[in-house]
Amino acid sequence: MKLIKPLLFFFFAAIMGTLQAQDIHFSLFNMSPLTLNPANTGAFFGTARVGGIYRGQWYNVSGADGYETPSFYVDAPILRGFREQDWIGVGGMIFNDQAGSNKLRTNATMISASYHLGLGKDGKSVLTLGLQGGSVQRRYDPKNLTVGDGFGANLAYNAGNSSDPFVGGGASGGGRDKTDYLDFAAGLLFRSQIDAQSNFELGAAAAHLTQPDYLFGSLRENQDSINVSGADKRPMRITAHTKYEWALTDRWSAAPTAMFQASKGATEVSLQAWAGYMINPEMQVKLNFGLGYRFGDAGKVLLGLDYKDLRVAAAYDVNFSQLNSATNYQGAFEIAAWYIIKIYKDPEVKQTILCPKF
Repeated sequence: MKLIKPLLFFFFAAIMGTLQAQDIHFSLFNMSPLTLNPANTGAFFGTARVGGIYRGQWYNVSGADGYETPSFYVDAPILRGFREQDWIGVGGMIFNDQAGSNKLRTNATMISASYHLGLGKDGKSVLTLGLQGGSVQRRYDPKNLTVGDGFGANLAYNAGNSSDPFVGGGASGGGRDKTDYLDFAAGLLFRSQIDAQSNFELGAAAAHLTQPDYLFGSLRENQDSINVSGADKRPMRITAHTKYEWALTDRWSAAPTAMFQASKGATEVSLQAWAGYMINPEMQVKLNFGLGYRFGDAGKVLLGLDYKDLRVAAAYDVNFSQLNSATNYQGAFEIAAWYIIKIYKDPEVKQTILCPKF
């Protein structure tokens, strides 16, 4: 019985932390280019790119109320820039993030644009500025929140008995609470083709640039009572990422990648070591596989396949954090794919009649 109050406090703190600081992230971050950095918009060779990624997490802890994040995107290089070696890219992205038993949902619809500046006469290096903006809606069901004074005799729980402002008698009246706001991001990306089989990229991005007010109605009306400094503002998130890919032999390649994120004192450092093997050079079939590690959290098993302009990938996280006593080392799984569409105009050939000379 003495453990009940500490446990309730722990779970309530975890729920409120989710409500106030949930932000999506992917193990296959390079397979979700528009959430990683808006400067990735149109940063490919082709007519258009269509892709998606799905992440599921901690079902063995939360049952059917785990964490799910599907996301879809499309982007394209559409116009020449001010110079012959420059171009402009546009894109759009949507995602739906559901977190935990409190049914917290974050839905976002974002559009992005980028300007790719070709460096040098050969155009093998490109510096890109990307901007992104859109609408975000967040909602949750206060009836699923569990706090201490909602418990009655024999530990039976009744949300209607709770005086907590987030449950039962709160400002939301026990109904679904929601909020929406505009969100903006910006990023820079440098890419360089070192030779025919080697390329390098380095990028940085800032999300939630305006630090929008994202408190729910009940939280906003009771902000003085909870006394959480800065709880009404979504903290800015800084992301840095890099990748270097080169050929080891005619069939083997390597591609180490790294990603760093920071938001209001919380940090994430993720390293990955990818290897590639060209199974069939004529059919352009390449197997990709590797291992990764997110410091203080999880190891990653990585697998993927390239077939011409189609790329698919999957990842599984093995949880190494202190939560592994509850997860039994099971973390998240992800699947992702993109396809680059290439449409070329047929060249106009003018007929030439050759007149023989006699």
